Amino acid sequence: HPEIMGKPLLLLISVCLAVGAAATSASAASLRAPAPARVGDSLGKSCSQPRAGCEGNEGAGGVMRLRGGVEYYEERMDLDAAVKAMKQAIGILKKNKDAIWRYDMQFFREYLESFGAKIPTLEEMAEAREAEMEDGKTDTTDEQDHHKQSEEEEEEEEMLDEGDVVAEEEGDVDPKPDMGDSTKEPTDEDFAAAGEMKVKASEQAASGDVEAAIATYTDIVNLAPSAMVFASRGDCFLRMRKPVAAIRDAVRALEMNPDSAKAFKVKGKGEAMLGRWVAAVHDLNTGQSIDFDEATSELHHKVKEHSDRVLAKEAKKRAKELAKEAKEKEKELQRRKEEAIKRRKEQEEEEARAEMQDQTMPGGMPSGMPPGMEKVFSDPEIMAAMNKPKVMQAMMEMQTGGPSAMAKYMNDPEVMAALQLIQSKMGGMGR
Repeated sequence: HPEIMGKPLLLLISVCLAVGAAATSASAASLRAPAPARVGDSLGKSCSQPRAGCEGNEGAGGVMRLRGGVEYYEERMDLDAAVKAMKQAIGILKKNKDAIWRYDMQFFREYLESFGAKIPTLEEMAEAREAEMEDGKTDTTDEQDHHKQSEEEEEEEEMLDEGDVVAEEEGDVDPKPDMGDSTKEPTDEDFAAAGEMKVKASEQAASGDVEAAIATYTDIVNLAPSAMVFASRGDCFLRMRKPVAAIRDAVRALEMNPDSAKAFKVKGKGEAMLGRWVAAVHDLNTGQSIDFDEATSELHHKVKEHSDRVLAKEAKKRAKELAKEAKEKEKELQRRKEEAIKRRKEQEEEEARAEMQDQTMPGGMPSGMPPGMEKVFSDPEIMAAMNKPKVMQAMMEMQTGGPSAMAKYMNDPEVMAALQLIQSKMGGMGR
């Protein structure tokens, strides 16, 4: 690793030798020192009366014992009191999780890690909090969206319950009525006959015989069609609740006369009957602007309320889509940023490795190292051990932290195994 191999490896060798010497001294001391006498029957119970060869010197929180020339201190805190204090401390930590990374909490972190616990970093804690907040916002948004959707569905049901909306497949007639021959030139006799039929059709419609009126208007269409005839027949189709047929006649009427107020009103009423509120408002607006009437104005006001709801719903939907697109773009930018940081980091590591190789002697051994060390540090087992993140971190701390850093990893089997492996390889150099 560049951060380890790039430093003088003599210091790393001294770390390994020091660890071995410390372990040897500890073993020798354990053989020489007598085992301390058992004091008290259980935790929190000390000798109230000195035994033979046992002298006590009580302090505020415990008692000092002397046995075989070895002085040691027995803690007198009751176990129940210790558990209670620990519960209080953990309760505070739960409310302020970042406090686990205080300098004076290192002993507690090491205690947890000795049981295999993994303590998240401050950055990981911050990301977790952000994720929880985002989940909360998502849940709230989903609940609000569901509530709004329910309200909109109720509004749509209210529209349907009014009986104004007709399904499109039920809004036409079969067979479809004649639309006339647009290439035919009516004669004077045709116009005269059509005039008489118009009076008849109007009387039929007024009396409520709508089907008869439609048949008469169809005869007129085949003789001398006009925009007014198509618009009048379309109005009869509306009375039969056949909005598709009515719209077809209104469109034909507007082809013949683009300024037909009645045709616009028939088309607008047909659109409203199909639930096409926005289109209905547009056609009714146009018809009323050409020829205003009170009856259509009342319908127009009612249809506009529905239209406004539809437009508001579409606006909210569009705003939501835009917000989603913006969020996706933000995520994509963040992803690209993270990728760029990752690539830059990889490039820096690659440059560091290249620089380290430039500073090494032939064979890959760092310059300034004693002959024979190449064999040790080219050993596959050593390289595999040194590539472990935990071992690399330990080596770096030992290089800079001295004895305290070394003591930190004395009971770590993975780190000690790597150090013992290096020691064994170094020991074989003289053979």
